[in-house]
Amino acid sequence: MHRRFKAVLLFALTGFGLLGSSFAENPQVTVSVYNDVEVSPDTLTQAEQRAANIFLRAGFDVTWLNCAQMNGGTAACNEMDEPAHLSLRITSQVARSTSDTAFGVAFLASDGTGRYGDVFWKRAQELHANSKVDLALILGSVMAHEMGHLLLGSNAHAISGIMRAHWESTELRRIAMGTLLFLPEQGRRMGKRMAGSRTVLISSLRGCSSILPAQRCCSS
Repeated sequence: MHRRFKAVLLFALTGFGLLGSSFAENPQVTVSVYNDVEVSPDTLTQAEQRAANIFLRAGFDVTWLNCAQMNGGTAACNEMDEPAHLSLRITSQVARSTSDTAFGVAFLASDGTGRYGDVFWKRAQELHANSKVDLALILGSVMAHEMGHLLLGSNAHAISGIMRAHWESTELRRIAMGTLLFLPEQGRRMGKRMAGSRTVLISSLRGCSSILPAQRCCSS
């Protein structure tokens, strides 16, 4: 009887643990989006949904802040004190240092950290025209790619998945199907970097010094 009670208690505790883990929240990523080229609201919403779904499959929740171009948006758009608060600008300007096949650029410091990225609207339109893949899905995938650069740091390109440097017919088919995603290892790596950045931020707020290296660019 005593052994049976212990077994039932162990099962109950184990079940409670599994129930509790099911309510664990995903890490949160906040993105301020500056729509300089006035992408239509429907297209932008669909693009944000695609990017959010890509990150959800990697274990992250994304909150979008659609920020006004002229006045910088609401106060929340400019509160970049959180390590997982990124900023993306959809622009018609293409950085001179990028290749002809780049769809965006992430601005990274010498230690691989960064929060600001550009998405090249004209390049997304050209890929849509050439491939006939839905423009919103292309835009959302490019946004997720640039966010990946900011959260993964240097050497973020991979031989497959959303972080592949050059998208060809295989990647375009997967964009259309919704299966161009982060690799499992990339999801773990982003989680570790976010946790490390949060620790550094807490230490800085407590009075520890921080290093701010020079900025450089990392193109897609």
